[in-house]
Amino acid sequence: MGEEGSQQSIPSSRKVAIVANMTALALLGNYALVGIPNVELGSVVIFITALVFGLPMGIWTSLLTSIIFSTINPWGPFIPQIWFTQMIGWLYIAMVGGLLGRRKLNTYQKPIEMFVVGAFLAAVFDLVTNIGYSLVYNVPYAVAVVLGLPFMVIHVVSNAFILAFVVPIVEPIIKKNMASMIWNTPNEELYIAKDQESGEEM
Repeated sequence: MGEEGSQQSIPSSRKVAIVANMTALALLGNYALVGIPNVELGSVVIFITALVFGLPMGIWTSLLTSIIFSTINPWGPFIPQIWFTQMIGWLYIAMVGGLLGRRKLNTYQKPIEMFVVGAFLAAVFDLVTNIGYSLVYNVPYAVAVVLGLPFMVIHVVSNAFILAFVVPIVEPIIKKNMASMIWNTPNEELYIAKDQESGEEM
């Protein structure tokens, strides 16, 4: 697909399917690794969704993932403060993925950059979610950060390696091998434009 794919549109029906599938992958990644504290795949799935399919798709995926995962959470009951900060953290990850996806260069050509981005996103995510823990357990924010530092280190390191490893593999597969199943082809775009024009004339 290359650069031109980002200029083509995704039919609405495919958008729904993509968001549903990516949300399911994010949840599966989180639940599969729930036994390993602070190692998760939800963040990289949300990042790739926004990176490849655009920010709106990443936002919907992050919202649905946060709602479902917080409601059906193996670690405990639904806690509004933690859910809200977790949602903000995932929305931030989607935003960064969406912004990087608008660049001309393919990110899979830059695994070192993905390593740095992965570490940075995990650090911001943990700093944001620590606000929720601080509010819930009524401890100063600085104390929450210090107590959660070992888990934060695990999350930052694991997320950096996961992003650096997964993005260079998954992004080109989607953009090059699955483009015809996702984006409208130039002929389809022309047909849609003509159909819209005829509809306006009527």
